[in-house]
Amino acid sequence: MTIAPFGIRGEPLAAHTSLHIGGPADFFVRVTTETDLVGTIRVARQHELPVFMLGGGTNLLVSDKGIRGVVLQNAWREATVDGPIIEASSGTALAHVAARAAQAGIEGLEWMATVPGTVGGAVHGNAGAFGTETADVVVDAELMDLNGDTWRSRVDELGYAYRTSSLQGTPIVCVRARFRGTLGDRASAVRRIKEMANERTNKQPLAQPNTGSIFRNPPGDHAGRLIEASGLKGRSIGGARVSEKHANFIVNTGTAKAADVKALMELCQSEVQERFGVRLVPEVEVVGEW
Repeated sequence: MTIAPFGIRGEPLAAHTSLHIGGPADFFVRVTTETDLVGTIRVARQHELPVFMLGGGTNLLVSDKGIRGVVLQNAWREATVDGPIIEASSGTALAHVAARAAQAGIEGLEWMATVPGTVGGAVHGNAGAFGTETADVVVDAELMDLNGDTWRSRVDELGYAYRTSSLQGTPIVCVRARFRGTLGDRASAVRRIKEMANERTNKQPLAQPNTGSIFRNPPGDHAGRLIEASGLKGRSIGGARVSEKHANFIVNTGTAKAADVKALMELCQSEVQERFGVRLVPEVEVVGEW
């Protein structure tokens, strides 16, 4: 059965995740246009195959056994400017949204330059950085179900909370979204992006494969502080290690399996729970067949 003329059977997902981990997809399809995005979802629906949307491959821990059904890598990238509004397709990198905004003299979206991943992932998971999150700047999003039907939802209809939305755990796909900044100064926006990028480089282990933050920050505290205070900075299981640079990052030292990362996450949770009575909630999305 062919899902699309560019579909691949058994594609290793490690090649498509920021952690460089992940087993095979039954079918792997990369799309670069809205037509292909909608068409692939409709064909998968016709064959009663589940669809997993893969954008930038960040914030994901994919099982060593891979993902059943269709893994759809969304590489459809477009961004347009209308006054203080940036409209971007779901496969557009957040860094590109920030750059387009800065070029147009729009301020308030600079933080997006420091968040790996795409517009679709940000809308889905309420991504954020430097005290701002998607819910603060998104105007609305065009959504699509697995029948290919689309509609627009306002920000107040997306059920946003800290690093979550009502879209999580549903088959609903983000097609595009609109973000609002404020008309300001181009030079100021560019300078702020550089400052944020430098701060991120200094604090995070960007030279090693990682997913971004592994756990959500508990109310009034930081997951990294709790993990470090539990004596886990630098702890390894297999090829996975709690970063010495930032304890809320687990890095792949080169040979890590998904099972190593998951075991290390569970160790962090149990140690922090025992020492501080705090249950760390994963920010990374654990997906696939376990």
